[in-house]
Amino acid sequence: MADKPDFYLVTPRMPLQAPGISNEITELAQLAEDLGFDRVWIIETNDRDAFAVATEMALATKRITIGTNIVSVFTRTPTLLAMGAFTLDEISNGRFILGIGPGGTEIVRDGHGVPFGKPLTRVKESIEVIRALLPGDRVTYEGTQFTITDGFRLRAGARDPNLPIYISALNPKMLELAGHSADGVILSHAPVEAVSAIREQVAGGAGRASRHPRDIEICINLPVGVDEPEGILSLRKAVAWHLAAPTYDWLISHTRYADRVAEIRSLWWSGEAGERETAAALVDDDMLLTFGLGYTEEMIKSRIDLYLEQGVTPIIDSHGIRKQHEKEDTVRIMKAAIQGRG
Repeated sequence: MADKPDFYLVTPRMPLQAPGISNEITELAQLAEDLGFDRVWIIETNDRDAFAVATEMALATKRITIGTNIVSVFTRTPTLLAMGAFTLDEISNGRFILGIGPGGTEIVRDGHGVPFGKPLTRVKESIEVIRALLPGDRVTYEGTQFTITDGFRLRAGARDPNLPIYISALNPKMLELAGHSADGVILSHAPVEAVSAIREQVAGGAGRASRHPRDIEICINLPVGVDEPEGILSLRKAVAWHLAAPTYDWLISHTRYADRVAEIRSLWWSGEAGERETAAALVDDDMLLTFGLGYTEEMIKSRIDLYLEQGVTPIIDSHGIRKQHEKEDTVRIMKAAIQGRG
């Protein structure tokens, strides 16, 4: 069971970096390592390539584990994901976690032009293919989403063919799949009130695979901000933006905020000027603390403790940072989150 949080570096919020490995992103990874974090996670949406960023982080650090949180199974084939995982495992000397999932509907459909269909099946088959390829064995696979023919293989198998694979999940079926097939599951904005139900779904999947539920780590991305007006507003907007997606309905159903979320969604997707700011204003402090960790040191510490007591790993998601203060604010959040735990 975790005794400290992980850190999630929100690279889309970081400005354009200097050429080379020495930059603010790798400096933050080094700082996370120095402060005592065991793992740092990186996202892939519509900015930097996650495997490239993970590579520079691996080269800039010595101890900390680096994970993708997450890369989409719609934008890379499982063969390419296996190749990326094998390479990062090699570069990092076994300090890599492959985090995969469907990804955001808008990014996949609108940004990549790929139909967003059958996400559960696609994640399931991706894990099966990746697991089969990592040892370097010849693979033939016939699925509904992917086909591998003629005994295809990776020429060099991974140093650790059982390197950890985590999947993202927001609903019961994907949680069950995590319990059945993954080493861990990554949720976002999951309230404490939902943890028992999350654990039950994971345990159900684990049972069908004759696995012990304790072998599947439950991690939750939880948004955090700095105690500055712009940082708090950024945090409220981030929570409103995420909850505006219907994919969060199951998690929301464990709270008292269903009606307010409906109002937020109506405003968020109205297309009218200023309505997203109005939607963000509906995310009050109580709501921030239901779906995240807040923005004061006291809030952050107490909420981290609460999640750790539930036996889950909170991942510090630094969405509430100010423009032109990205590194400064990220450092503040890191230090507040790890204080007394490193």
